[in-house]
Amino acid sequence: MAQPSPPSELPKEVRMKRWMLLPLAVLMLMPASLAAQEEAAPTWWAVFTEQVAPANMMAFEENSAAMFELIKANAPEEMVYYTHSGPEIGYMYAIPMAGMSDFMTMNEQWMGMVNQIGWETWEEMSADHLVDHRSMNFYVEMPDQSYHPEGFVESLPDKPFRRFDWMFPKAGMEDEFNEVLKEWVAFYAEHGLEAGWTAYQAVTGEDLPLVVLITPAASASVFHALAEEEEAVVWEAGSELWTKTMEMLRGYESDDASFRPELSLVPDTM
Repeated sequence: MAQPSPPSELPKEVRMKRWMLLPLAVLMLMPASLAAQEEAAPTWWAVFTEQVAPANMMAFEENSAAMFELIKANAPEEMVYYTHSGPEIGYMYAIPMAGMSDFMTMNEQWMGMVNQIGWETWEEMSADHLVDHRSMNFYVEMPDQSYHPEGFVESLPDKPFRRFDWMFPKAGMEDEFNEVLKEWVAFYAEHGLEAGWTAYQAVTGEDLPLVVLITPAASASVFHALAEEEEAVVWEAGSELWTKTMEMLRGYESDDASFRPELSLVPDTM
């Protein structure tokens, strides 16, 4: 029996198609109960990330600008993605979907665009040698666990800063943690706190369960000024709720990132 070729010996087009189609295999492993949430969930996101070593950052930025111009010139009108970058997050490309059924359409769009560009050109522009690690996962919005105070607008041009709070509930405590997030929503509303967030459940990934809270702000300084005001209220009136929350978690991380409109394919750039 013939042995399969090592990945490095596969034709370029086959290797690229493997990467682009990999999320389909991930999707097939997703529990049916989560897929069934499609009808109720308002927004799903397919999120691709690329980690780049600091020494390669300048070269990757230059390549990203050139790659974006190539994509913009060949992308179908309906293609949309938002790019964020940060020291720890790396480069994050978020594609909105109405539901998981949109994923096949999204994949067909990308495959069609790359076919139009040409697989050899696409691979030459992909800067694989500058990327240390790639990943792709799905996230679904959690409306009841999101805090959107009056006047809250998650406008990317006006609020390019993003705080990502990665919260890892203990296994088996997902439902209890979702309820405590609702308590935080009520707490913030009761005290009239200004900074709002949107909560997302990670549907796929290596370290589940995972919930991420994304807080937009006009700048890092604006975010931290609001955070100081909120911390004073939380420590005075919400210490018990904070302790209760921490007891449900096996991990908690925070990262900052910025929206990159010059690397994002949104209607204004088409």
